[in-house]
Amino acid sequence: MFEVASQIVINLLIACFIGFLAGYIVAKSRSSKIKAISNEKSENFIDDPKVRTSINPIFKKGFSVDNKPLVLSFPKSTGKDNLKKIKGINSRIEAELNNLGIYHFEQIAKWSNKNCDWIEAFLDIPGSIKNNQWLDQAKILQTGNETIYSQKVVDGEIEVD
Repeated sequence: MFEVASQIVINLLIACFIGFLAGYIVAKSRSSKIKAISNEKSENFIDDPKVRTSINPIFKKGFSVDNKPLVLSFPKSTGKDNLKKIKGINSRIEAELNNLGIYHFEQIAKWSNKNCDWIEAFLDIPGSIKNNQWLDQAKILQTGNETIYSQKVVDGEIEVD
């Protein structure tokens, strides 16, 4: 009985060794194919900045996202706010803010100084947020009140492009 058990154990060890060897050979051949495909894709796909920003705009710049403000995946059911009511935000900046996930005055009103610095660097608008007092305007606009500038935008006295 001991001889039969030892033969079974020996056969299992041999089968295990052959299985590991076969798995290693298969994995090695697949990994070389995957590396070739990934190198081909990375040269044509990931290094292209247009493709990277279309995947996620965070990849637009190569800096930390530690100070990125909180964003939403989509606007609230009431719809997005007209961010152009804030002095210093034109159509281009509003579109870029929306691409980041910033749709509402409430979001802007909650920014910290580090969030402002991050947005200014990301959108390449140095000093604009602080000089135009976006946070103060957003705090007023989130309550439903209007600022002098936003009232002029609503009345059509100022066209924001």
